[in-house]
Amino acid sequence: MQVETLKEGDLHSLLSQILDELRAIRGLLEDRAGAPAPRALQQATDTAVGTSTTTPTVATDPVRCAESFLHRYLTGRQLRIVEFHALTPENPVQRERMRLAYFMGQHYAIVRLLLEELRATLQCPRPIFLDLMGMREKAISVLTNTGKDLLDLYMLQAYEYHRKERCIRVKVRPQPFAHNYLSGGWFELYVAQEAQKLLGSRLLTAKRNVKLEAQGGAVCEADLLLVVQGPNHDLRVAVLECKSANALYDEEPRQVKRLNSLLNLGMQRSAVVFPDAPSPAFAERWFQETGSQIIGCGQLKQFLQSL
Repeated sequence: MQVETLKEGDLHSLLSQILDELRAIRGLLEDRAGAPAPRALQQATDTAVGTSTTTPTVATDPVRCAESFLHRYLTGRQLRIVEFHALTPENPVQRERMRLAYFMGQHYAIVRLLLEELRATLQCPRPIFLDLMGMREKAISVLTNTGKDLLDLYMLQAYEYHRKERCIRVKVRPQPFAHNYLSGGWFELYVAQEAQKLLGSRLLTAKRNVKLEAQGGAVCEADLLLVVQGPNHDLRVAVLECKSANALYDEEPRQVKRLNSLLNLGMQRSAVVFPDAPSPAFAERWFQETGSQIIGCGQLKQFLQSL
């Protein structure tokens, strides 16, 4: 009985993925042509919507149902979660770091230079001077609050605001947790909160910094693993990878592509998120390399609404 259930779950997932891809193609054709997609494609998607039963309907306990679904989904692909973090940490210091991450994400255009300077000194910490001359009072307030909060949360070894000279002096604390946070951890926390806010009750469960073990012991990682309730009350797995440096380096594209392959995710359910909106050429290039949508934070709402 257990084997039959897994096979049925795989079939449902495959049908769901095919339906998502048909919808995506139909949407692209309609956007480009300014007219409805070809009749054959409309019939294909309409038929699929009428006949596909991708996942069981969410029960009275949606979170428990989502966790059970995710377990079956991963088991059917011979994967298991060996490590993850909850979306909202229990530790009060971690919660404050999460709050600061959201503040920085909301004011990224202002704190961007500060974050880039801090990131550049992570390997060899040194004092950084940030000139605030000519900035508006709101921008100065955002930067000084960010600097003070980073100091209070042990990310900085030093922080000074010189009001008369209108400059900030900061220095990174040489600790692994500070390195992880400033090198990109803050952005993952921000995107996680944005996803929670944008999806609302549709987000049934979410896990951060997930490590998945495949059959044979190989491990792959996902920044954010989500289970979302679809428009027909079906359950859908999605993945978000977060890249605060607005770039993909070394083996990162292959890792994303491998993760999508292991999870059997198409472009409709996988995205790499950057702080800035990528150019069309950049997005197309890395889509070919990863199999994921390549988006900026401003496009996150559209991606999540399409799930």
